[in-house]
Amino acid sequence: MKHCLYILVLLIVSATTMQAQHRPGSGKGSFSLSNLSSAKSDIPDSLLVADSLALNNKRITGYRLTPLLGEQYVAPMDTNTLNFGNSTLVEANSLAVGYLANIGSAAQTRIFSERQEARDFVFADPYDYYITTPENAMFYNTKIPYTEVLYTTAGGSGNKEERLKGMLTTNFGKQINIGGDIDYIYARGFYKNNGNKLLSYRLFGSYQTERYEAHAYLSNFNFVNYENGGLANDSVITHHDEYFAGGRNQDDPKAYDIRYAVKAWNRVRGKQYFLTHRYNLGFYRELEEETDTLGNPLKQFIPVSSIIHTIEYKDNRRRFVGESTALDNSYLNPDGTPRVYGLVTGVDDRTSYWNLRNTFGLSMREGFQDWVKFGLTAFITFDKRRFELPAEIPGLNYGPTGSGYDPTPTSLNFPVSQRYDEFSTYIGAEISKRLGSILTYDARGELCVVGDDIGEFRATGHLQTKFNLFNKDAIIRAEGYFKNVTPAFYTRHFHSRYFWWDNNLNMTQQIYAGAKIDLESTRTQLSAGIESIQNYVFFNKQGLPEQKSGNLQVLSARVKQDIIYRAFGWENEAAYQLSSDKDVLPLPQISVYSNIYLKFKLAKVLTIQLGANMYYNTAYYAPYYEPATQQFQVQDEVKVGNYPLINAYANFHLKQARFFVMAYNLSNKFVEPNYFSLAHYPLNPMVLKMGISVTFNN
Repeated sequence: MKHCLYILVLLIVSATTMQAQHRPGSGKGSFSLSNLSSAKSDIPDSLLVADSLALNNKRITGYRLTPLLGEQYVAPMDTNTLNFGNSTLVEANSLAVGYLANIGSAAQTRIFSERQEARDFVFADPYDYYITTPENAMFYNTKIPYTEVLYTTAGGSGNKEERLKGMLTTNFGKQINIGGDIDYIYARGFYKNNGNKLLSYRLFGSYQTERYEAHAYLSNFNFVNYENGGLANDSVITHHDEYFAGGRNQDDPKAYDIRYAVKAWNRVRGKQYFLTHRYNLGFYRELEEETDTLGNPLKQFIPVSSIIHTIEYKDNRRRFVGESTALDNSYLNPDGTPRVYGLVTGVDDRTSYWNLRNTFGLSMREGFQDWVKFGLTAFITFDKRRFELPAEIPGLNYGPTGSGYDPTPTSLNFPVSQRYDEFSTYIGAEISKRLGSILTYDARGELCVVGDDIGEFRATGHLQTKFNLFNKDAIIRAEGYFKNVTPAFYTRHFHSRYFWWDNNLNMTQQIYAGAKIDLESTRTQLSAGIESIQNYVFFNKQGLPEQKSGNLQVLSARVKQDIIYRAFGWENEAAYQLSSDKDVLPLPQISVYSNIYLKFKLAKVLTIQLGANMYYNTAYYAPYYEPATQQFQVQDEVKVGNYPLINAYANFHLKQARFFVMAYNLSNKFVEPNYFSLAHYPLNPMVLKMGISVTFNN
């Protein structure tokens, strides 16, 4: 808590100091189709090039960059007056998500179409919601210094959960913007050995002129999660009174039995350096009927082509530590002996990885002449990766049952670690039409022609039209992709105390086709899609990666309907999913979100939103999170779901401050207790959450 207060005071003092500096900025008008923000409500037409005049009238504009090529597209900032409290929940990241009770813990969306392609460093995948990447990194253009501070808290002293986020950015003239952000999470946990502490920060900047544009950032994160392996007996939740009939302490969740007999924790660290820059070639065109104070005609720079370079460096490390070898009793062979690899020296698994990627591109810009109706880009990428894992010790057994206790090596001269080097070269191209609204599109493809991933191929495409319906925008969008991808490195090679594999996996093929409809006039959004996957890689019931040789299909449909009448609001969203092989890819068939509220003003300055929301999904064999691999593996022991997670809240907005009070998991008090998020991992019981967000931008 002292750290939180210190950082909070530092940010506020910095913001107050900078308010005296008024530095004008300029907004950028370019837009990209790829990797669009999920908050579509703020950008009804994702393909339209943003009006530069409108952006210049704003005090701050936030935007993101497309992968590899660094095209800019406007991304909405979190300044909504509605649903502020809900936006701070883990559940807000997806229509349906499974996680380990705490904010900042490992999480996985239950909506298959929202799952990202696995990183080579798979240990970072469970933290997708908390890691900055070139695809989700925000950049800004401000007319005045801008600061935002967010603080949330929940629970009492023994199980308190806190989060502090801050962002500060300012322009130095029209061309330069710099800033930084920080995210600190500290959760003690409601259950035994279930706490976590996450710290991440980023320094970023941009430089933009007519000829030259550059965006860069450096980021760092350090995530520590205590692991308990889940509950040893789910009856402590589902049959609470029966389980504690003997008079045990039934009011303290920290008294519940857990799988791990001793303390254990995972630490995942990472740093990233990113730079994308381009030089624009073009000409100046005189503007008709526009002159300067001396009567000379004004000129506007028209970019014709761009030379692009993007460099990205990542360095990640993972460590899994157990308090003692008593943790071995959680990993037993069928005969009851521990499944242990290597020497009996304690539980301390380590691995590291770094990746250097360079992309060079040349583009022809759309619209520099009336007859140029599309843009065209060609690029080449060089990707170098290095991994380090523990090496095999001569004479020990590395088969399915491990070496057992008291192993004796045949030689004391053995390498401590084993290094894997991989290198790949990709060529690719992109064609796009982003100007106008009647028809816009983009198509992009890349192929590995040299290296360890030779034959890897990705092709994506989007097609969109926009028209007027009942004086409101209506958008129809088609999308699809085809991928032939090498499985992530750590699904092919992994060496640790309890798991050891070296697999020869085939490439995974994915084909997807889908469509979306957005009707602003009725506040309706519809989408549907089908995906076919060959050689799908998953983690089986033993926690080992396995490849399904046959074909796997996933059918999905989704509808979102909002109803607003005066002070009354009712938001609804539902998704249907059907997996052709539920043993390999279990998914909830139906997931639902509903939010009902009243919104009104008090004394003409205080906006109040009173309401309740609910998350629900049908029961299914949800995956189990295995701490020793940090992966979600299939299981057929227990079903999770058929429980409405209900939260009652009050949100307030006063000038530049937003704050809320929420009763989280209120349904725990009147619905049959079955509030599991993943197999053997329950949600937190009913708890009071509070938070405040303040912006300084005047």
